[in-house]
Amino acid sequence: MFKLKNKLGLGLAALGRPGYINLGHNQNIGPDKSKQALYLQAEKVLSFAYQSGIQYFDVARVYGASEEFLSTWIRKQNQFNGFVGSKWGYEYLADWKIDTDVHERKDHSLSFLKKQWVETRLNLGKNIDLYQIHSVTSESNVLNDRDVLNELHNIKNSGIQIGISTSGPDQEETIKKLLEINRVEKIFSFIQCTINILEQSCQQTLIKASESGINIIAKEVFANGRLSAANKNFHQKEISNLVNIAIDLNLSLEELSLIWAYQQNYIKIVLTGAATVEQIQSNIEAIGKSDLTLPNLSDLSISKENYWQSRKSLKWN
Repeated sequence: MFKLKNKLGLGLAALGRPGYINLGHNQNIGPDKSKQALYLQAEKVLSFAYQSGIQYFDVARVYGASEEFLSTWIRKQNQFNGFVGSKWGYEYLADWKIDTDVHERKDHSLSFLKKQWVETRLNLGKNIDLYQIHSVTSESNVLNDRDVLNELHNIKNSGIQIGISTSGPDQEETIKKLLEINRVEKIFSFIQCTINILEQSCQQTLIKASESGINIIAKEVFANGRLSAANKNFHQKEISNLVNIAIDLNLSLEELSLIWAYQQNYIKIVLTGAATVEQIQSNIEAIGKSDLTLPNLSDLSISKENYWQSRKSLKWN
């Protein structure tokens, strides 16, 4: 059975490429955004996280050099006792630039799966435990593609667990589709879903998925920075209320957001996209307070339409 010592996982989306859709990302990684500088930053964060007990590491083909960075770091360890998940279905096109018209391209075809699986194995070798379809939506129709499902079965038969990540306002429909497929095919064992205080629309369906044996990974628990001190413009009524609740509990908004996700029993892994050692240290310290009793925060969620519309307005930085 899948089991980790620590429920906190580290994602490298913010460290594998110079541009990211997260409030304050530009300031977090500093002025030197060269590939070498970002690798050195990633190395520091990875080492601190691993030494602190974090075992799950999340990368993707579209996260720039994230697979390469993680693999380079793993090879420097005397022994690596971690669990690595990567994703296919998007191609990184920004060429290490932040100001560009096109950052990435989505492709859920069989040929692209085969291409990216080869690339992932070349980068990570045997250090790949989970392979996920990246950002599945109803429009992609990938869960209805028999050829793709057959290829994923082949990958699973080689010892790799298979999952999906979801995105957009129809996440719940995507999860229901996966559960329908799994009743017959037993192919998927992980779902990585956007779930946070502001976006709680999938909770009941995720609970059902967990009860069926699916491992749930929570992503974007800080809502791309909207659930942080960097947010000065979005959902200010809800944020103000959450800040007041956090103050009453002697917490920061970030701590409250992380602890809320960490306390959800159906969630197996809570991803942080920490870009600095200070951030990952703060995240680790926050989960040390996860036995705090939080009030019911369901009334402070927003509609999924509002959530995803505002996410669309966030800029690469």
